[in-house]
Amino acid sequence: MRGPRPLPTTFLFGCAYVLSFVDRQILSLLIGPVKADLHLNDFQFAVLNGFAFAVLYSVLGLPISMLADRFPRPPIIVGGLALWSLSTIGCGLSDGFWGLFFCRMGVGIGEAALVPAVYSFLADIVPPARLGRIIALFSAGSFLGAGLAYLSGGLLMDVLHAGAVPGGLVPWKFCFVIVGLPGLLLAAVIALFVHEPSTRGAIEARAGLMKTYEFIVGQKWLFPLHFLGYSCSAIMLFSLMAWSPAYLMRVMAMPHGTVGGVMGAIAIVCGCGGIYTSGRLIDALTTRGIVQGPMIVGAGGMAGAALMFLASALCGKGNAGLVFFALAFFFASFPMAPSAFVIQTVSPRAMRAQISAIMLLCNALIGLSAGSMLIGMLDDRVFTAADGIRYALPIVAVTASMAGALMIAGTAPFYLKRHRALSHAP
Repeated sequence: MRGPRPLPTTFLFGCAYVLSFVDRQILSLLIGPVKADLHLNDFQFAVLNGFAFAVLYSVLGLPISMLADRFPRPPIIVGGLALWSLSTIGCGLSDGFWGLFFCRMGVGIGEAALVPAVYSFLADIVPPARLGRIIALFSAGSFLGAGLAYLSGGLLMDVLHAGAVPGGLVPWKFCFVIVGLPGLLLAAVIALFVHEPSTRGAIEARAGLMKTYEFIVGQKWLFPLHFLGYSCSAIMLFSLMAWSPAYLMRVMAMPHGTVGGVMGAIAIVCGCGGIYTSGRLIDALTTRGIVQGPMIVGAGGMAGAALMFLASALCGKGNAGLVFFALAFFFASFPMAPSAFVIQTVSPRAMRAQISAIMLLCNALIGLSAGSMLIGMLDDRVFTAADGIRYALPIVAVTASMAGALMIAGTAPFYLKRHRALSHAP
């Protein structure tokens, strides 16, 4: 039987990543009607939008990844996709806070199964010289999904408000049903057409968590600096995605109705363009024998994002500020490809999914949670003016990005040592 072909497989997995971000982001776009219909306060909505999703998404990623390192990965990916799609549909059938809370937890559990298993799978079917761009193509689904959510969420609500909604559901509930259904169809397609590659080999030793821990410790500072450095880059990226609407409205005086279209265009064009450029640069550098290419691309992207966003903050209103803001988003997407590339190329095959899950855990706890909360705290308690986000967001994002660039640059000698060890392995 012929093994999975890289491009069609990456396309299917990328579609799943797009849907994961649409299903993840859609609640934030429906804040008004959800709060009104379910009589929620801001704190309850914040719990649903953030904590309910992230708590099990971050925690369960590691045990699910251990399954992905031990058993065929397509069924795990298909099961996760079906679970988060059904849970998204369940959000539309919920009548209260707790029903929506548990469905959002289901979305988080399902999405925790996707990325580590996909990264491990792609590393088994893609030649090393092309791995950077293939990982970039898959990862671009996150920006495409976020952009589509920005662009289509409000439009979908307008269309549903204008006509009768099937099943007697209110428009926001039907939105959840609509965005959840494609995932079930995609799950069936992946189950039919994607199979475990025969090259994986059943004779390879299964790696438990202790073996993975011993391997990480044995690489000295490579993984600690890698995890912390790219978590700092996640602070920059997640901060831009979470706080950009407020930043554009309060600092750049952009009308509320324009923000969704602008953010959607920036996320799709600059996010997807940046991450694909990153992957191509990694492949170009490594093909030319520059082993530290992933460090150059990752650290360079972080430094570029910090400088561009600082320039945007200094410009304030006007086209120049918006151009620098878009360029900051472009460079902020660079680290996603080298982050995954390094893990897949230096880790033993039986540990790839687990180490990827540890990386995602650090990203979720440090980048998604801590960074965003720190910005909110500074905005509430230090920079209390109406446009306090002008200072809070750049201080956190720029500082984190520069710190991350230094840490990723510091991984270069340890990465080179590991690369040489693998090159001389029998």
